[in-house]
Amino acid sequence: MARDPLRLRWPAAAAAGLLAAGCAFATNSQDPGRQRVGSAAVPKLGRILVDGKGRTLYLFASDPPNRSTCFGACASIWPPVTTQGRPGTSGGTQAGMLTTIARPDGPRQLVYAGHPLYYYQADTGRGDAEGQGITQFGAPWFALTPQGQIQTTGSAHGGSQP
Repeated sequence: MARDPLRLRWPAAAAAGLLAAGCAFATNSQDPGRQRVGSAAVPKLGRILVDGKGRTLYLFASDPPNRSTCFGACASIWPPVTTQGRPGTSGGTQAGMLTTIARPDGPRQLVYAGHPLYYYQADTGRGDAEGQGITQFGAPWFALTPQGQIQTTGSAHGGSQP
């Protein structure tokens, strides 16, 4: 009985593709390349920082100024917002508040008003803010206003955070 070579190659090719996709998601920001930080009105939160595609940007309350403490498992759930090249601003954000810091695990991470910026992996599109007020990895995560203030009111999960 002859074996079908295509049938034998399919499982290996599928496994390799899934492995590559998983690795890329876990180790990279949501949008590599030159970043642009703007602001948008998000229901229940008001005007907050977003990336060039309208995705909510968060800070980690336990990060000291201008330093990220989110690596490994933390960074797979809360990917750092990174840039390749000088980042830009739009929509009421202040260029003087936007800088970058070096990360040992990849490109430079964006920092706004001293707060390293992150995405939340459960946010899938423009206006999503499922990470607002969640406490994970020992501290809460919050959106940031264009003035550089922590947005502690509102929650993607109803109610408000103190």
